[in-house]
Amino acid sequence: MQKPFISQPKLFVSTSDLDHPTLRALDDTEAVLDWSKIEPILSSIYGSKTGRPSYPLLTLFRGLLLGVWYRLSDVQLSQCLYRDLLFRKFCHLELGGDVPEASTLRRFRNQLVEHDLWECLLGEINHQLEAKNIILTEGRINIIDATPIEAAQSGSGNVKDGQPKRDKDAGWHVIKDSRGHLISTYGYSVHMGVDEDGFIQR
Repeated sequence: MQKPFISQPKLFVSTSDLDHPTLRALDDTEAVLDWSKIEPILSSIYGSKTGRPSYPLLTLFRGLLLGVWYRLSDVQLSQCLYRDLLFRKFCHLELGGDVPEASTLRRFRNQLVEHDLWECLLGEINHQLEAKNIILTEGRINIIDATPIEAAQSGSGNVKDGQPKRDKDAGWHVIKDSRGHLISTYGYSVHMGVDEDGFIQR
């Protein structure tokens, strides 16, 4: 009878693997920000006193940044944190440790919104980038970008109790695509102030 396969960490990841150049892809991003000034902004969010120990707030915030940069949903981000060594390294997650689930990431984002911390965090990051001349304040052009986001409930008709299916707070948004065709979306507009290099200001 064949012996059952027993996984050994050294079969999958060696010391040389962890030194591979691909795992240094986010080192510049890591070095350009002073994370010790970002952490106090997050300190008003406290972990639950019950259940499993909370993840460090900076770990969760780093995870959300990766989700934005790589255009990942919470589910996709959680999956990448499980299997991607680069993501684990950037978020300071141990190789054999737990990884935040999608629901954990979503709750953390909601807490940032509830505590009005997004603007403070963006302001601190932009201040640091300006101090290092990565963002130039002199002669900067400000561009307002309105991105349509489809409402979760955008279908026509009514549900069983007679209420409309469509989100009553949303509305129609019409834009032109690159070919000049009109595209309509029932939902919301996310307005962002960016400079000519794409850095978000507000």
